[in-house]
Amino acid sequence: MEVLINSKTDVSHEIEIIVPYEELRPHFEKAYREEAKNIVIPGFRRGRVPLQIIKKRFGEAIDHQVIEKLSNEFFREAIEERDIKPIGQPVLHDLDYKPGEQLTIKVAYDTEPEVTASDYKGIQAERLTHEVTDDEVDDELRGLQKSQRILDTVEQADDENHLVTVDIQMLDENGNPKPGQRNENMKVELDDENMNRDLIAELYNMKAGEEKDVELTHEHGDHEHTEHAHIKVKSVEKVTLPEVDDAFADRVSNGEAKTVLELRQLIRTKLEEMWENRYQQQLDNDIVAELVKRNPFAVPEGMVNMVLDDLVKQVQERQPGKEFPPDFDLEQYRESRREEAEFTAKWMYLRDSIIEQEGIKLEDADVEEKAERDSAAMGIDKERLIEFYKSSPQYTQTILVEKLMDLLRAESEIKEVDDNDISKTGMSPMTFADVEEHEQEHDHEHEQEEDDIKP
Repeated sequence: MEVLINSKTDVSHEIEIIVPYEELRPHFEKAYREEAKNIVIPGFRRGRVPLQIIKKRFGEAIDHQVIEKLSNEFFREAIEERDIKPIGQPVLHDLDYKPGEQLTIKVAYDTEPEVTASDYKGIQAERLTHEVTDDEVDDELRGLQKSQRILDTVEQADDENHLVTVDIQMLDENGNPKPGQRNENMKVELDDENMNRDLIAELYNMKAGEEKDVELTHEHGDHEHTEHAHIKVKSVEKVTLPEVDDAFADRVSNGEAKTVLELRQLIRTKLEEMWENRYQQQLDNDIVAELVKRNPFAVPEGMVNMVLDDLVKQVQERQPGKEFPPDFDLEQYRESRREEAEFTAKWMYLRDSIIEQEGIKLEDADVEEKAERDSAAMGIDKERLIEFYKSSPQYTQTILVEKLMDLLRAESEIKEVDDNDISKTGMSPMTFADVEEHEQEHDHEHEQEEDDIKP
């Protein structure tokens, strides 16, 4: 048996195995004898059919079965002898059998890259900082008011303190409905500065059940365009906000704040925490991106596909019934996330290399510290969390990566930049909606941990 290895990259290979007929013959002969025990041909007793007849009538089919089985065996033998450890699923690219001559097998496979992370210290990065303003606190306080608002059905809206529920159907230039451009039961707050002003103006003084065609102007930078729509008012409700007093503060904070002043300070503290967490995550992302840039190497296709499989699974888990819509293009989605998957795979190899080089270990104190932080937020006993974290590879890996990021930040040259000076960073300032989204994601992570811990 002759074995040739063609390496396309450091991690992508093809093995070619050439087996002469003389090595195959004993396997064929054995298969003929085994099959002869079961073949029944008129004129011959079971098990007494001459091998020549069996070869003539069934030889090609038997040879094919033998070759399929031997191909796997030859491949396994070849990689074991050479101490090759493929990752992922090897792919049979070609199988060519020339009767009486030889069998040629070509199998593509991936191997782990040999990654030794370097140049991971002294990375220059910027950490954005943010000073929470009174206006931000006021906006959040108003949001809390709205969460406690009282809605009363009225005939029509005569000021901005109203919520109007409408159906909106976009129209083409001929006044015909545009397919797929209908929004039913849309909630329009008349004091929403981000809502289309033409729509707001039209909804003033419209009564429930009224409908009309309208023109909606949209501004885009220095130009604007007009669309046509048909709107129907479903309901009109008067919005009454609760008074912001000490009782309100106690109620919306679940007792954390007893006065309005304490509530404002609580809001400010939470906003500061959200900004700090968001900008720390951005800093970590920047450090990781620079680290990957400094350490170029090829990643195995199998590893990229494993990351893509995980991304697909995450999306599927969030779908109703955990099923993709019928028109969901899975291949297009995987291709759209491919670059991200390659980046993630590279970071996984690099982080493991640095953890090994720096001798970062999981200590009992690390697990206890994480359990201490999470216990109050999750409402789960600290000791139970410690036991769970120690038994879960997912969470022990998370703690190790947190320790790694602490080290990378400590070894980086970090410049703090006020986020008011966006020109230096090239990013947009975070909105309060981002803060709420971050909180929801954080809550979801805790909910997942709670589900995992439940018996």
